[in-house]
Amino acid sequence: MTLAQYLKRRSKEICELNKCTEDKHNCESYAYINKRGELLDICASDYFQGSSSPCAAIPLPWSGSQRDLMREVKEQCFDMEPEE
Repeated sequence: MTLAQYLKRRSKEICELNKCTEDKHNCESYAYINKRGELLDICASDYFQGSSSPCAAIPLPWSGSQRDLMREVKEQCFDMEPEE
């Protein structure tokens, strides 16, 4: 199972727990993924403990492909790289 597939499955579970509808999502959860594509945590932004390296905050529910996910992670992590 790819990370994108896992996020789709977890998104559905989280949305069911939070009674989200097609039009309104109550969960406000994010998947925090480091630039190597490793999942650090899934939680609301208020609860994320941070990371010592750049990571992407992917809003859930996620419905894209693995390629889309890694493209978004790369883009967000690039934006966080320190300038020299």
